Amino acid sequence: MPDGDEITEVANDALVRRIARAKDSHPSDIADDIEDLELEEIREVLRSLTDERAAEVITELPQEIQTHLLENMRLERVSEIIPEMYTDDAADALGKVSPERLQDIMGTLDEEDVEGISDLLEYPADTAGGIMRKEVYAVSTQMTLAEAREAVRSDEEQDQGNAIYIYTIDENERLQGVLKLRDLLFRDLRLKVSEVMITEVRSVSVYADQEEIANIFQKYNYIALPVVDDFGKLVGLVTSDDVIDVIQEEATEDMQRMVGLSGEEMVTTPWQRSVGNRLPWLLINLGTAFLAAWVISMFEDTMVKYGMLAAFLPIIGGMGGNAGSQTLTIVVRSLALGEIQDNDWRRVLSKEILVGISTGIAIGLTVGLVSWLWKGSFVIGAVVCLAMFLNMVAAALAGVMVPIGLRTAKVDPALASSIMVTTVTDVVGFLLFLSLASVALNLLTL
Repeated sequence: MPDGDEITEVANDALVRRIARAKDSHPSDIADDIEDLELEEIREVLRSLTDERAAEVITELPQEIQTHLLENMRLERVSEIIPEMYTDDAADALGKVSPERLQDIMGTLDEEDVEGISDLLEYPADTAGGIMRKEVYAVSTQMTLAEAREAVRSDEEQDQGNAIYIYTIDENERLQGVLKLRDLLFRDLRLKVSEVMITEVRSVSVYADQEEIANIFQKYNYIALPVVDDFGKLVGLVTSDDVIDVIQEEATEDMQRMVGLSGEEMVTTPWQRSVGNRLPWLLINLGTAFLAAWVISMFEDTMVKYGMLAAFLPIIGGMGGNAGSQTLTIVVRSLALGEIQDNDWRRVLSKEILVGISTGIAIGLTVGLVSWLWKGSFVIGAVVCLAMFLNMVAAALAGVMVPIGLRTAKVDPALASSIMVTTVTDVVGFLLFLSLASVALNLLTL
């Protein structure tokens, strides 16, 4: 086996190779390459990069690593890196830094940087204000096109790669419209901005929910949307790259919450926090499992007398749970995308009941026939067939009504809906099957 010195030498060589690759790689690729390293090794890679490059890499790293870096890097280096970030990226990176450290970092930044970042930190993280950037091109409606062009060209604070739209504002900085680059370049430069601008421009409130904004981007294929405050003042810009992050975040959150996770857990989350996130919902799931066990215990005498029935319980419960999860996934997604409005639930329910009836007949007949051939009892086959059919319909009902009921109660529809639906299908399925079997087997001779 290699000794400790040899292992250290191999690790150092690997780190040197990562540093060499970082000089010519895209920031996202660098982040992917180093995010599994120890914190000190990540800092070593970042030391080899320019401030601008390091800022780009840090913004691509998971939030928890960003926080650890900004908590532990030299204050002087942090003060050089933060100004190289867009304000929204800087606010995100600093969002979970300790108050004491945040105060120290802010004390080293220029007043303009502090003001921009502080403004964003005041907004909830899941609103337009929390994801927007302050860097936005805006010109006065009273300018000529020549003046507007010169204003854009001379604005050294703006990133030229961010010139997606040029917005127009009045003397009170209220959003008035948008100016096409084509008009700015090719129209008569003596014309006023107000004469050529497009007045029909869509904007979002600074307090708009990020999920609502993501739906707007997906529906209209926007590249960017201006953000305004309560007085119509232009305060920022939400861009498509911000929305891509939101869509991924919302999808991950919904997926995790459907199985009882916090929506914020990652593979890098400390195990203690993972336990705290998962244990409460596992205990709830345990409670629902005892509920299903209690239903079975109600038919203990029947189970003792006809032990063969136990073989069918996993089939009844499993198929009902799968059918319910299918319906639930479709409904939760549609609710998240705004495809189901308040008055649409009856239409959705009717459709899913028809699906449940159709699949219930098909699955019920199949499992009934197999059970008849397997156990040699027509009664068992008929009971399994009817119980499966009814449980598939119950699964469709639960898959629609549970998430819609949660939304009506002002609770996130994705919040552990699958646990509730599975409980319904297990309890209803076992109750139906064992009740029907008990009656049938006591009345008829096998």
